[in-house]
Amino acid sequence: MIEPTLSTEELFLILYCIVDDLYPEVAPDWVRFRRSADQMGLSDSEVITLSIMQEGRSNDSELSFHRVVEKDYLHLFPGLISRSRYHRRRKNLMGIQREMLRSLMNRFRLLAMWLSMDSAPITTAESPRWKSAQMSIWAAEAGFSPSKRQFFLGFRLHLLMSSTGAICDFVLSPANVGERRAQGHLLDVESAWQQKQSALYSEARPVLADNGYCGDWLTGLFGKNGGALWYALRRSKEAASREEATLRAWHRGLRARIESVFGSLQDQFRMEETRARSVWGIMTRTVAKLLAYMVGFLANELLGRPGTALKSLYR
Repeated sequence: MIEPTLSTEELFLILYCIVDDLYPEVAPDWVRFRRSADQMGLSDSEVITLSIMQEGRSNDSELSFHRVVEKDYLHLFPGLISRSRYHRRRKNLMGIQREMLRSLMNRFRLLAMWLSMDSAPITTAESPRWKSAQMSIWAAEAGFSPSKRQFFLGFRLHLLMSSTGAICDFVLSPANVGERRAQGHLLDVESAWQQKQSALYSEARPVLADNGYCGDWLTGLFGKNGGALWYALRRSKEAASREEATLRAWHRGLRARIESVFGSLQDQFRMEETRARSVWGIMTRTVAKLLAYMVGFLANELLGRPGTALKSLYR
């Protein structure tokens, strides 16, 4: 199935089946069997399915997405609730969505031959609106984006990516937190995870990083726990030999995977601009976008398609 052959109704059903299988694994009993659970017209799995489809189709407006579902797909969601209730239910289920994401990340983490890490900005306001934006999103801080060469107010998303393009771990931090500090936490978690899986891995899987993480401090910190961090040298430093130039080109080729994934998160899932108006909203939209990516990745593999072919899946 290289070409997309799924209708929207079929995609809704596939997403719902994946979510409904994950829900009992991650949801605690006090959530699954709460007092009002049997009286809800729209189940938790259906709310999360709608959230995934909304993010996968790059629809930042909950109002317009709700109208489309109400007009064209009410036969799939006969118990559809109002837009305001859908918004509240979606935010209340953020913890369940995060655990679903964690379950999928751990599943694909086992299959990774090597990992790659990088970060991207999440902008909450441009320069003239910083003061008013910080009143509602108090955790947002000012940071600098080297790729865009400009300052922004918001957060920074740090990702740990597998060799196949699956997300293995993430950290959401204020924009003023150093990249090495946040990635140091991810590397600590990765080294602890590898030690638990020592029976499966005779050697530590390498983690690839760009020149923003160069230096002996982060490498030594990860190496103490048995990890291997391979970082790129700065372009201003010329290669000492032809072998080193070849090694740099090989390193850039492998890291192209995470660059393409960040491009997908930015272009299709609009990760850099969540349009949220609170810290909880930022967290909800970020988790929902990452979950939409991973559920779509799993759906593609189940359909025999490339995992990262998400644009054709959520067409």
